[in-house]
Amino acid sequence: MKKLINIILVICLAFMSSLVVYAEEDYSDTEYWDSYCEDYRLSGTDSEKFQACAAYQRYKIESSADRIEDLTQQAEELKGNLEEAQRLMEQYNAEIVVVQEEIAAQQVEIDDLQIEIDYLQEKIDAQEEDVAVLNDRVLERMASAQSTMHFNAYLEFLLGATDFEDLLRRGYGLESIMRSDEELRTELQDVLDQLNDDRRALDESMDILETQMSTMQANEANLDYLIEFQRQVYEETYLEIEETLANLEEEYQNYADLVSASDLEGLPNDEGFISPIPGASISAGTWYYDSDFGNGSIHLGVDFAVGLGTEIYAPATGVVLISSDGCPTGYLGDSCGSAGGGEIYGGNQIYLMVSAGGSIYGVIFCHLLAGTLQVAEGDIVVQGQQIAQVGSSGNSTGPHSHVELFYLGEGNLVDIPSYLERNYTKSFNCGWGSAALSRLCENGVGAPCRLRPENYFAS
Repeated sequence: MKKLINIILVICLAFMSSLVVYAEEDYSDTEYWDSYCEDYRLSGTDSEKFQACAAYQRYKIESSADRIEDLTQQAEELKGNLEEAQRLMEQYNAEIVVVQEEIAAQQVEIDDLQIEIDYLQEKIDAQEEDVAVLNDRVLERMASAQSTMHFNAYLEFLLGATDFEDLLRRGYGLESIMRSDEELRTELQDVLDQLNDDRRALDESMDILETQMSTMQANEANLDYLIEFQRQVYEETYLEIEETLANLEEEYQNYADLVSASDLEGLPNDEGFISPIPGASISAGTWYYDSDFGNGSIHLGVDFAVGLGTEIYAPATGVVLISSDGCPTGYLGDSCGSAGGGEIYGGNQIYLMVSAGGSIYGVIFCHLLAGTLQVAEGDIVVQGQQIAQVGSSGNSTGPHSHVELFYLGEGNLVDIPSYLERNYTKSFNCGWGSAALSRLCENGVGAPCRLRPENYFAS
């Protein structure tokens, strides 16, 4: 803690002297100003260079704060666009399913038609072969009849009978030959008629097939459009908001770096707290567990229950006092927490000293997810900056963050170094267990005292 005090005192040295406010400069040549102000602290707080460079640092901080505000507004607008895009994507997903079902049904019909067409084509091919054979036979009979059986020849054949019985036999023979020729011609005509009917059926099936194929192609084109629309929604909306949030997180870090590098010059005081874990529910309130859980035992903070990995944000601007990591997922009775500098049973923890609304507060976050702590001891955090994720480390039976809040007295950010000189314990001199109940602000106890976090950190 003494090491941290020295760090903060060095950072805030500039506040020991009053600075002259200069007219706004042209800071467009940032390369020049960065180079000029690299070692300005060595020139003394009363020097013109120190005062000019302090003003430049304030300008950079204000510019970064403006960018954070713009990015935050842009992110909110994109979230609105994202909700609309999500609604459209759900609508188009439903349409995609319908189109895919239509395509599948059309494919079945097309497959059935193709089978029918293949059958008709095979039948027609066989019929054409039969027609060719029958046609050859008819032609042969006709050629034979034309060459040998003219009318006179028929007559001579009949008159050449030796008697009436022979005449009848010859007449019956000619009739049989003519009847056979007629049957052959009739068979050929029947085959030709069936062939024509099958060809018409084939043409109709081909027309239906062409219509089905055109409809399916149109549906496939519509499906391609829907899929392309989804891709564009993802690229233009999801990626844009991811990029904006990444830029916002980067700007938060840039802002914190600028504040640290500028001896806290220009750091704005927050008017109040923001929720560190938006959307969380309270699974256990402050001072005591309810009778259904923990048998009414002492509980010095509030448990914000929410999904594992949910982001935790700094509720106000201030300084990191302790950042304790290294505890795996815990269980009831797991004492992990003290090895990294935190309190026993608390798992992975972060301790902050912040300013909000003209007062100084201490804040403790426990049971954090291992490997997600993004701040270290001595870091300056700004309100809304991500500091960790919800876990279940230490004495914990499920994902949540145990949060404690302490009132330390009146003051703004520039007063934090003087509060650190008081060398607070990890309980901010408010004690633990039953002894801590004697330091409750609501009982009229002065600073330092304990507050109910749920009254200040709305979910």
